[in-house]
Amino acid sequence: MKKDSIAAILRYTKGFRLPMLLSFLLLGCELIISFVSPLVMSVTIDSVLGGAPLNTPWYFSWFIHAVGGVEIIRKNLWIMAAAMLGLQIILGVFRFVRAKCNNMAGEGVVKSLRDRLYYHIQRLPYAYHANTQTGDIIQRATNDMDTVRRFVSGMMLEFVRTILMLLVGISIMFTLNKLLTLITAIMVIPVAVASVMFHNKIREQINEQETVEGQLFTVIQENLTGTRVVRAFGRQAFEMEKFDEQNEEHREKLMILIRSFANLWTTLDALCGIEIAAIMIVGIVLSVNGKLSIGEFTAFTSYVYLFFWPIRGFGRVLNHFSRTLVAVDRIEEVFNAEEEDGLDEGLTPDLSGDICFKDVNFAYDTTPVIKNLNMTIKGGSTVAFLGGTGSGKSSISLLLQRLYDPQSGEITIGGTDISKIKKTYLRSRISIVLQEPFLYSKTIRENIGIKFKQPDMEEVKQAAKSAAIHEDIMSFEDGYETVVGERGVTLSGGQKQRVAIARALMGESDVLIFDDSLSAVDTKTDASIREALTRHRKNVTTIIISHRITTLMEADKIFVIKDGQVVEEGNHEELMNLGGIYRRTYDIQNAVVVEGSEV
Repeated sequence: MKKDSIAAILRYTKGFRLPMLLSFLLLGCELIISFVSPLVMSVTIDSVLGGAPLNTPWYFSWFIHAVGGVEIIRKNLWIMAAAMLGLQIILGVFRFVRAKCNNMAGEGVVKSLRDRLYYHIQRLPYAYHANTQTGDIIQRATNDMDTVRRFVSGMMLEFVRTILMLLVGISIMFTLNKLLTLITAIMVIPVAVASVMFHNKIREQINEQETVEGQLFTVIQENLTGTRVVRAFGRQAFEMEKFDEQNEEHREKLMILIRSFANLWTTLDALCGIEIAAIMIVGIVLSVNGKLSIGEFTAFTSYVYLFFWPIRGFGRVLNHFSRTLVAVDRIEEVFNAEEEDGLDEGLTPDLSGDICFKDVNFAYDTTPVIKNLNMTIKGGSTVAFLGGTGSGKSSISLLLQRLYDPQSGEITIGGTDISKIKKTYLRSRISIVLQEPFLYSKTIRENIGIKFKQPDMEEVKQAAKSAAIHEDIMSFEDGYETVVGERGVTLSGGQKQRVAIARALMGESDVLIFDDSLSAVDTKTDASIREALTRHRKNVTTIIISHRITTLMEADKIFVIKDGQVVEEGNHEELMNLGGIYRRTYDIQNAVVVEGSEV
């Protein structure tokens, strides 16, 4: 799993590796300058001010000779000051360019990754979204993405810095004093071991904390999107208690992490302190015995600080690396979910023909919903479904749109098996209005014309009139430019449904499905909408799912669904004469008690 996560990180960097490589090269130049700077101070103290023979590495002695030697420098001390200033200016330029390249790469990687993830989420099957918590997906697309960004734009460079510091630092320090360098190298081992052991331990804790945080996101998301329900049922106290419990669990997991980090930093600080103390003691002894000059000791001490604090920070790098591996695993879980097949491949036939269900069986997981369903809906007709809760009415519409596929059987439109039809085409020709419509936080005009980038205003108004919502819209101060609240909370239930109906009527459709979407409108408005649909639907096959008999009774054919099967079918008069479920439902809704009949 770890190798797969690292391979995934490398894949994410595709397209941005050039600026990342440039960042690494500039980082190397920074380190070289950082290690050369103490040599300037060492030469100044020992040779320029102290008169000791020049004893510098080859990569620096050329500078002394280039400016005329030690005697010239002794007469012009500003040269060494200028050298220090020049090195710091160059170092600043390198850092600026490196930071720019690094941030460009980091932000580019995350933008590209977020685009890919969002595109992938859009192509995941309906079943995936139905079974996945929204808050968890949001966290993966935000917090986990930000973790990857911080690693790519910062921690990855710190990791390279640590490696280069080991290679370059040890090499340069070795030229000054072998004994002190050996002590430094030996002390690196316990620091590295402690960091690696911590990395192996902390990953599971991070995963648990990320999971709990995702659950916390879900609680917040559900509360905010269900704010009307929360207030309608006075559930504020309950919601606060639920949030408090989840927040407390998150705090506990986070405190476990914090304590682990505290132990790590304490251990690393102690090891680094011992290292510095050992170098100081040995360095002083060598200087007193004349085996190490004051300038060399000063330079070496500078190297120790340059060298050891990044090594100490290696634990922090591994911490972020652990977090990144967990974040990448969570992102890859989404990527590994199979996209819905057949979205852009398949036939694009005429869908105005008859709709036939032949021996269709369907189950959610292991729970049967549709059982050996046989049904024919004549093209261009208006049909209705009546049935109790859980009878399978809405599942039929989901199967028709291929949001789910049946386990067995066949569904055809105009003689063409819908499993061979391109899904995007099929769904574009089938408009559906749900019982709980979703409206975007946009203007009413934009919500109705959501299918089009630039909807025609006259078509929007005509659709609104057909949905009996035009007069309500015109009563608003801003008319069609009225901005509805998130999920349409500023509109009444009936207004939301009628806006959704108007949206479904926009454009051309072969099949129009009303899934209990007239339940929130009064009987008069219901009749008005159905009359408008009859007048304007032309050859559109209309399917009405409802519990209200008055909504169904004018349909060309009515199917009564029970336990996933058609148990009665016919028009209103035929079903009334049949005296079955339809007749009993009609009597109940009309408050008529028929003597001797079962209710």
